[in-house]
Amino acid sequence: MKRIIINKDIFGYRAAIIENDRVMEIFVEREGEGDSNGNIYLGKVSNVIPGMDSSFINIGLEKNGFLYIDNLREFEEKYPEGKVGNGGIEEFLRVGEEVMVQAITEPNGSKGVRLTTNYTLPGKYMVLLPNNDHIAISKKIKNSEEKNRLEDIIREIKPDGVGVILRTQAIGKSVFHFEREMAYLLNKWKNILEKRNNSKIGAIVYKDNDLLTKISRDIFCSEIDELVINDEESYWEILSYINTFGDMNNAKRIKLYDDEQDIFDFYKVTPVIESSLEKIVWLECGGYLVIQTTEALTSIDVNTGKNIGAFGLEKTTYITNIEAAKEIPRQLMLRNIGGIIIIDFIDMKDEENKTLLLEELERNLKNDRIKNSIVHFTDLSLIEMTRKRVGNPLGHYFYEDCPMCNGKGKIKSKEALIEDILKDLRETCKDKDFTKIRLMVNGDLYKKIQNEYLEFILAYTEKYKKKLELLKFKEIYLDKWYEIILIK
Repeated sequence: MKRIIINKDIFGYRAAIIENDRVMEIFVEREGEGDSNGNIYLGKVSNVIPGMDSSFINIGLEKNGFLYIDNLREFEEKYPEGKVGNGGIEEFLRVGEEVMVQAITEPNGSKGVRLTTNYTLPGKYMVLLPNNDHIAISKKIKNSEEKNRLEDIIREIKPDGVGVILRTQAIGKSVFHFEREMAYLLNKWKNILEKRNNSKIGAIVYKDNDLLTKISRDIFCSEIDELVINDEESYWEILSYINTFGDMNNAKRIKLYDDEQDIFDFYKVTPVIESSLEKIVWLECGGYLVIQTTEALTSIDVNTGKNIGAFGLEKTTYITNIEAAKEIPRQLMLRNIGGIIIIDFIDMKDEENKTLLLEELERNLKNDRIKNSIVHFTDLSLIEMTRKRVGNPLGHYFYEDCPMCNGKGKIKSKEALIEDILKDLRETCKDKDFTKIRLMVNGDLYKKIQNEYLEFILAYTEKYKKKLELLKFKEIYLDKWYEIILIK
């Protein structure tokens, strides 16, 4: 059974996809906060870098967006054969000029959003390409007769100068569904152009739909057995969308949850969220995964752990690796991990086992809605793969950088901090305008200084005729370990 569970509360929306009682995906949207991906902004060119064939665009966010020449529609139109031997980005963009751009990624660490002028407006059955004249059909639609039928319909109803990508959910739909959605998307594009003419730099002229609409549009389909939501207003909103653009039969599977128990607790989603924020994931066989994400990539290390096996090392390793190959795609979906991913499976000698492992991983990755690709499988059982970045990772909504370590995961040792204190004291003792030094430190540091370093520090300050007063902070500070106060 496949369910979508949606929880609405004062913080916003959270949703989960559950397959056969296992939580497979989690979505979060905080109140007043949304994704940048898919939004269209009125921007201003702040810098053009010919050497990188790119430009930075001010779109009103904390960091400027990044527009590469391959994502510039004007370049594609003039040079359809590509970059080689043709003009650079400076031919199309000038510093200070306005440009309407669409975000195709989220900000990532120190990087701003990636931008394009190949605009897309998604619907339930199609994606409108308002400045293109191309017709494409989802690769998941395999039947050639159906592909020809759909293409004929679109060619008949599509205005000149716009393109369409037909989505998987278009299978079996009639011309009525496409005409209605085409009119809706064309009107949306018209509104975008009108809003552009009356907007200032940094304005969002089109905001991709909220989580509720994205689920109704992109995920809820005939394969979903039921959609359960705990908010009545949102319940009617979903029904309205389905009745307008979806299949009326799907509306029967939408249910309103009205029990007093938290809906995520009832469907056992909460403990999955908590475990998905942990670094270690235990496997049923006793092995475990270690998942660590940096700005550049995510590494996943597979370990046998408690799985000591009973069939020899190769068999034990194979069993652990196969179970990891089933769990890793689920963890990528749960945590919404994107970018470069390195998986360090336990090394195996049997080539057939390596082949079976790769096939198992590929089979489970096919369940992921997000585009992914295995790039390379090395002799050391390292798998290099990529997964498209869509939205923010799960941890973005539940974690923030520690003010003590600034996100490094480690803090200075007490010895290193005392060394810093001594350096600061050497400088302050040279100041002849002060006779007393008050050293404020936190509790743990206070004990270390009292027990091991106080005599040395007192001898040093007395040498410069300074009186030292060592005190503990009355409160616990999360942003400083010590403070030196000079007193006349």
